[in-house]
Amino acid sequence: MSVGAPSSPPAGKLDEELFQVQNHALIRAVLGNISEGVSIADLTGRFLYTSPFARWVFNVSDDVERPEEWVERYGIFLPDGKTPLPVEQMPLWRALKGEEVRDVDMFLRNPNVPDGLYIRTNCLPLRDEQGRQLGALVLVRSIDQERRSEAERKSAEAKFQQLVETAHEGVWTADAEGRTTYVNRFLANLLGYSIEEMLGRPIFDFMDEEAQREAARQLELRRQGHPAMLELRQRHKDGSAIWVQVNASPLQDEQGRYIGSLAMLSDISRRRAAEEEVRRLNQELERRIAERTAQLEFSNRELEAFAYTVAHDLRAPLRSITSFSDAILEDCPGQLDAVGQDYLKRIIGGARRMADLIDGILTLSRVNSTSLILREVDLSAIARSVLEQLQAQQPERRITLQLQKGLVAQGDPQLMRAVLENLLGNAWKFTRKRPEARIEFSATNDARGVRVYQVRDNGAGFDMTYGEKLFGVFQRLHTQQEFEGTGVGLATAQRIIRRHGGRIWGEGQPGQGACFSFTLHELPLPFQG
Repeated sequence: MSVGAPSSPPAGKLDEELFQVQNHALIRAVLGNISEGVSIADLTGRFLYTSPFARWVFNVSDDVERPEEWVERYGIFLPDGKTPLPVEQMPLWRALKGEEVRDVDMFLRNPNVPDGLYIRTNCLPLRDEQGRQLGALVLVRSIDQERRSEAERKSAEAKFQQLVETAHEGVWTADAEGRTTYVNRFLANLLGYSIEEMLGRPIFDFMDEEAQREAARQLELRRQGHPAMLELRQRHKDGSAIWVQVNASPLQDEQGRYIGSLAMLSDISRRRAAEEEVRRLNQELERRIAERTAQLEFSNRELEAFAYTVAHDLRAPLRSITSFSDAILEDCPGQLDAVGQDYLKRIIGGARRMADLIDGILTLSRVNSTSLILREVDLSAIARSVLEQLQAQQPERRITLQLQKGLVAQGDPQLMRAVLENLLGNAWKFTRKRPEARIEFSATNDARGVRVYQVRDNGAGFDMTYGEKLFGVFQRLHTQQEFEGTGVGLATAQRIIRRHGGRIWGEGQPGQGACFSFTLHELPLPFQG
């Protein structure tokens, strides 16, 4: 390809005219426009002057190159760094054609800049006083750092954009007036809109009235520079409600002035639905518990009334049986043989045992109906009092008593006395066949730090195989001939301990004694109605 350069004075004439006195203004203009590099070429494209920077960056030699060779010789590419710059688009070529070329960006790669360099070029035609073109002026400035910084910024922006667009959270920005300036795809999809439909619209357009009032209050806080985290009900395009958790922060310019707000939104609709379902179930459960409690209270009152009525109605005939049997034994001893007298004694014993059973039933029924009055109770003192009463009834017995001092707990004094009367009474009863009986009341802490109270004896004991019967009503592990009793005492003790939020259990071995343990306030208290 040949260069069609315009007709012009000989190259030597440009040399002569360029440095004449009348061209000093031209030279000053050239120097005034020099940024980092300057070259002056005649109309043939031969460089008459090249500054050091321009010479280095273009790798200019003293060899005369034809314009067709410039691209390859100087390593000139389009800004993409890959495509060679067409000759007809070169700024110098265009300036030699008489065109003023401003701010053309190019990429150079040659032996002097093997890694490449971005430059910005301005080329101006040079003319004499008659307007005839003498050549062209080339001004070169490196923009490499700017371009690379711009490329890094765009790369970072692209990565950030990709991160935002692929996030499973909504991103929403608004200007100072609350108009939407940006939403990511996740948020747009969440609300059922396209991004374009949301841009420019007030954020209130996507909320119900209640949420709008809260959002307006929150925007005022953003204007004051306060961030916040809250839950709002957004409105889907189809009108349905969507609950979101919002983390909002104010946006400020370099002078610290409020210019808008940024919000990160998470869809919490499922969580809110689950919470609402839990609330509904709790309300239903509370309703059922209230109904069941009312039914139990009614049943307990009915059972208590029934027990009282039965006990009252049974006492009269039992008293009659006992009284008339005693009268026969006293008034007619000569009319009855030994067998008859034995029968009457058995009748009297059975009637008295029946009376004891009735008393036990009444005591058991009153356990749950008695109001629980919690106060500080000295269990050691109660135990001592119970054992002193037992000793007074049988002063002949030799028993070693070990009572730990200072055992104080929160409980109902009357009910806790009933517990110790049953447990210590059993220990007293089941050790009566021991010539050297031993009864102990103490307390210790278990591995969890829970206080455990214990009544231990060296009496008859029991077989653990039948341990589940211990606390059943009318359940006994010994015959009436071995040890008297009604089978109600331990059941009563268990109900009292449960009312105090505790547990009670027994351990023993036949002939080696027993140990009954209980705790207080370890478990949630049952209903105290």
